[in-house]
Parts: sequence; C-alpha cells; structure tokens
Amino acid sequence: MRVGFLTIGESPRKDVTDDLRRFLPEDLEIIEAGALDGLSKDYIREKLRPDPGDVLYVSRLRSGMEVELSKKKLVGLMQNKINWLNSLGVELIVILCTGEFPKFESKVPIVYPERILKGIASSVSVRGRVGVMIPRQEQVDYAENKWGEFFEDVKVYPISPYTSSLQDFTVVANKMLSENVDLVIMDCIGYTSQQRDSVLKVLKRPVIASRTVLARTLNELLTL
Repeated sequence: MRVGFLTIGESPRKDVTDDLRRFLPEDLEIIEAGALDGLSKDYIREKLRPDPGDVLYVSRLRSGMEVELSKKKLVGLMQNKINWLNSLGVELIVILCTGEFPKFESKVPIVYPERILKGIASSVSVRGRVGVMIPRQEQVDYAENKWGEFFEDVKVYPISPYTSSLQDFTVVANKMLSENVDLVIMDCIGYTSQQRDSVLKVLKRPVIASRTVLARTLNELLTL
C-alpha cells in the first residue's frame, strides 16, 4: 500500500516517520511531501509568518530549524501538495500536524490527527486538571480555547519538541506534578516517544501523545 505523509514544514520528516514505522506494516510504501518544499528560507520567513491575529503553527525545516507559520497561509500550499500526492496514486494521505484544518479536496481519504486526538482525549472523563503541551508561548490562548471545549480545568505548558532537551521535559513534568495535573495531552506531532516517556516517568499519569495516537490509528487502518 502506498501512503502519502504531508507535513506543514519541509519533507522528509524522518524524525516523525521513523517513529511511526515501528507501528506500521513493514511493506508500507511512504511518500513524503511538505507544504514548504521548494520554498526559500527568505520566502518562508517573509511570506508565511503569522500576522497579528493569525493562528500560529510550528514546524521544522529539513535542516532541523524550527519555523513559525500562519495557518491561513498554509492551507493553499497544503492543498497543492495533496493534489500532487493524489497524482502519484497514493491510497491514503496523512497530515503530520495536530493543528485544525478545513476539509481538503482529495480523491483518497485524508487522516487528520487533530480529530483523532480530540476524539480520544474527549472520551476520557477527567475531574482534575488537564495539562496540554504545545510548542510556543504564543499558542497558549489558542490551546486553552481548543481544549477548554472538552475539559473544565486546562493548564497549558509551552515546550518546543525541536529545541528542548529531555531534561527540559523532565522539568515541565515536575511542574505538572506539583500543579496536580491528572492527564497530559501532547498537542504537536513533533513530540517524540522519548519526550513522552520522560513526562510519563515523572508524572505517572496518563499521557496522550499525538504521534503515538496517530501511529496506532494508522496501524488499524493499514493492517489488512
């Protein structure tokens, strides 16, 4: 089976796909595409950065550099890459981002990790505090509104999956422990399994990681 993986940054995203492959069929053919593929750093910095009031998303370039992107400026670029993946004959397209996006046009099904993450997290009844991890401080209000729809007590913890060390995740986990967090949602596909384990080791509370959730869902969809 041929599957297209679409990142909002630059492809390939081996940091993500190598993690996902551990859960997926060995004979799966993956074709990667990135919304920023073929664009210069100057163009990305000048034309795709968020304007005041824009929803900010975070991804990375092929070099590993973290970039800030405007959601509304990404949509057209993503649709172009979806069209390209369709032309290559993929049977499924997976968006490698937990951001909220409109319904894209496609001849084949598209998997939206944000909807999977919301579906699983909202199915868990939590009386206490829910800690949400997001990459940047500028996303705090957005995350509070996004997850406040499902939980009464939401506390957002900004920490970059791309520039933070595992020790940084341990520090944040200890902070969550002291602030009585009962459930953690790692709301970015960039967070790794190692980063999830660092939080879990300290907090010893359920941790819902977007990458792991996506991997297990794809395993269900792709195991025939």
